[in-house]
Amino acid sequence: MKKYALSVSVGDRELCFIIEGRIDSTSIRDFNDTVVAERRRYPHGRIVFDCSELEYISSAGLRVLLTLKKKERNPIRLINVSPEVHETLEVTGFSRLLEVFKTPRDLSEADVQKMGYTGNITVYRMGEDTLLKVYSDGTSLDAIEQERKYAHAAFLSGVPTLIAYDVVTYKGQYGMLYELVKAATVASLIEATPWKMEQYAVDMGNLLRTIHKAQPEPGILPKTSAIYEGWARRMSTWLYPQEIDKLCRLIHVIPEMDTMVYGNFHPRNVFIQHGEPLLINMAGISCGNPIFDLGAIYMAHASEMEQMFQHPDIKTVQAKKFWDVMIRAYFGTTDASVIKKQEDIIQAVALLRSALSPAATPMSGEEAKPFIVQARRDLLPAVDYLAVLLSSARF
Repeated sequence: MKKYALSVSVGDRELCFIIEGRIDSTSIRDFNDTVVAERRRYPHGRIVFDCSELEYISSAGLRVLLTLKKKERNPIRLINVSPEVHETLEVTGFSRLLEVFKTPRDLSEADVQKMGYTGNITVYRMGEDTLLKVYSDGTSLDAIEQERKYAHAAFLSGVPTLIAYDVVTYKGQYGMLYELVKAATVASLIEATPWKMEQYAVDMGNLLRTIHKAQPEPGILPKTSAIYEGWARRMSTWLYPQEIDKLCRLIHVIPEMDTMVYGNFHPRNVFIQHGEPLLINMAGISCGNPIFDLGAIYMAHASEMEQMFQHPDIKTVQAKKFWDVMIRAYFGTTDASVIKKQEDIIQAVALLRSALSPAATPMSGEEAKPFIVQARRDLLPAVDYLAVLLSSARF
């Protein structure tokens, strides 16, 4: 049995109490007095209790937390909670009153089989019915919980998503577990059955339309235009202030909408399960005009399609065919004139998204150079024309 101890760690955005041992009749007064005193000294930021060494908490200790919760603006967070303490919080209902995070189960290489990767995400299979998604860039627990919140908002809005049911660790990085029965990514299915590529393109187009019909609860998701403007402002390493102002002008002539924008829609982020397409990686979703999604997708299809599918046999001509079929399914028409009118607007946004790539995906000066050259050659000189074109982006 560990001896009771309570230490404090102060950060920019949180006041963290590290608890050891038991909070019971012998330690409750010190626990209460220390928490109250430290909160007076450091009145700002979220309160976090690190419970990795907490063995037991009594009903009196829970009452301290309840009193504290009533005074706090932000939810109180308990992290690294053991199964035993978590059971107490579950039974008493405190797991619904506070933000409670169990100690993540640590997985080994023997537990998983790699399926593929996308950006900072590596995907593994565990047995027949479980998917593991691991973040490879030191993604924080806060960011993971935000993604779960976004995924929940998308699901409630009618968007078919894979829903995580547990947070784990793998090789020192956080990951999420999903229930998954005989599902595979569109990219892997195309690799295995290339003769079905057109059907998968139709599935992708229909899914994208479903996303863009969804209207999440106001205030939950960030504005897409604000994300793009943030990227534009961070382009000061490569562009002059007047050039950045032109980028911002193009962003803000695009009509605002309250529909969902996925942000990273490609065949490695869509699973097919029993014929139904399902989304993974919800960290980048936002609320805005669907044209932002369409432009980003077009940019990817027009440039590095082989990388999107992670298969060298997927050639540019097949990528173009995939785009053509998908966009016709999305708009629900084969009328070439209708598609051409929409593609003109989509290509304009693709140019804008390409110009912002060095900020959206941090890169070195050499890596950024082609994007800057293209922006100064094709985008910035045509701002007036493109502004008129983008102002008509309504769906």
